[in-house]
Amino acid sequence: MKAPPLKATWVRAAVLCLTLVSIPASAQLVSEREVEITKALFDSGQYAEAMKRANNAMSLANFSDGQRVELQKFAALSAFNLGNAAEANKHFAQMLQLNPDYVLDPFAVPPPAIKQFEAIRRDMSDSLNLIRQQLALRAEQEKRLELARQTAAEEQRRRLENLTREITVRTVEKRSFLLNFVPFGAGQFQQGRTGWGITFAVSEAVLAITSVVSFFAIESLFETRTYTFNDRLTPDGKFTVVIRGIPLESQGAALIWTRVKYGSGIGFYFAWAVGIIDALIHHEDQTVTEKKEKSVNPIGFEISPTSGGLNAALTFHF
Repeated sequence: MKAPPLKATWVRAAVLCLTLVSIPASAQLVSEREVEITKALFDSGQYAEAMKRANNAMSLANFSDGQRVELQKFAALSAFNLGNAAEANKHFAQMLQLNPDYVLDPFAVPPPAIKQFEAIRRDMSDSLNLIRQQLALRAEQEKRLELARQTAAEEQRRRLENLTREITVRTVEKRSFLLNFVPFGAGQFQQGRTGWGITFAVSEAVLAITSVVSFFAIESLFETRTYTFNDRLTPDGKFTVVIRGIPLESQGAALIWTRVKYGSGIGFYFAWAVGIIDALIHHEDQTVTEKKEKSVNPIGFEISPTSGGLNAALTFHF
């Protein structure tokens, strides 16, 4: 047996590829056409033909859930108009199994048909709840698949971006949670909020220094005085007492400095607490920053003319 000519083989392969590509499109056109024909039969009052066409179409062609709902609706309403309640109920039930929350158009469907449809929905309430759960799970799975596809596409985009002259440098900074409790704006400085860090650091430092200065100012007001009493039961007949205290004339100044000391101390701890709360509100365990940088080709090859010919150089960048 002779092998087929090469040209004929390529022609057959091309025809086969075109056929495989056109199959989904042709199937989609057939499905849409069947729905349109069934609707036209229903709108023209040919209910028996519409119901038969819908049943035959669904047994032969592939339809989406939305198209199947439409075909079931036309079959159900056709059966209802023909007085076949059992057939109408069957198609209404199959509609609800595809879409438990489907609502008939009150402007296009007579109220008795809507009433019968809603009665079927009430009778199937338990099974419809299970169908809703299944549909929700399927929607969640599709969402996850779409997210996975988007993630893969994003990863591919990043790989292509890394091949260009411009690359993205991502910096991940981990932050300490305990540093938020350190005074003098340590938490704010860690978060990069320098303005607030300086504010807390300066205010707490001023209050702390004021409290320390007040303490030493009060200490400077103390004086030591020695009192000696005679004719006492001691070997030399004298009894000496050393008393350290603030003189009467310095009591006013001591009171003022005491108020300054406690006021600045309380102010320091208040500012510290506010700084802790502010740092905790704005705390993040880690931050990610990105910046664009020009990428450098790790290997370079240069050729330059010289007096005696050409000079070739191979360079490496690290």
